Amino acid sequence: MSFNKINKLSIVLVITLFSTILSAQNDSNMKKENREARKIAFFTTEMDLNSEESQNFWPVVNEMNLELKEIRNKNAHGRMILMDKKSEDLSDKELEEILDARMQIGKEQMDIKIKYHEKFKKVLPIQKLAKFYQATREFKKLQSERKKQNNYTRERKR
Repeated sequence: MSFNKINKLSIVLVITLFSTILSAQNDSNMKKENREARKIAFFTTEMDLNSEESQNFWPVVNEMNLELKEIRNKNAHGRMILMDKKSEDLSDKELEEILDARMQIGKEQMDIKIKYHEKFKKVLPIQKLAKFYQATREFKKLQSERKKQNNYTRERKR
């Protein structure tokens, strides 16, 4: 094969590789956007939000979720250690540090939720805020059931 043909073949392979990667990322982004749209539709319906309430409410929810995500990411290292090892394999000092960090993160998460509870009361009537908390529990339950069903379907395909 000549050098020119190898060069052209290499270019085609690189373009194919990049397009495959981009396609996979687009699929992942579309699935995430689709999940987010279903979530918003679910909450909007369950809470019976009008357009003005939605416009005021969702930015606050997104802000809260971002803060909560930052807190969860802060303890990712401790969670990974506990997933990789049994607690018996850790020294008492290591285990104490991880558990103390978990408690601190739980406290920080609760502080964030309390802060946003006050913000929610400013943008929603209290009845709709109560519906938000009920819908949150219901949505988590539905997600858990969907996850179990997806795992069951995958197991059957094997």
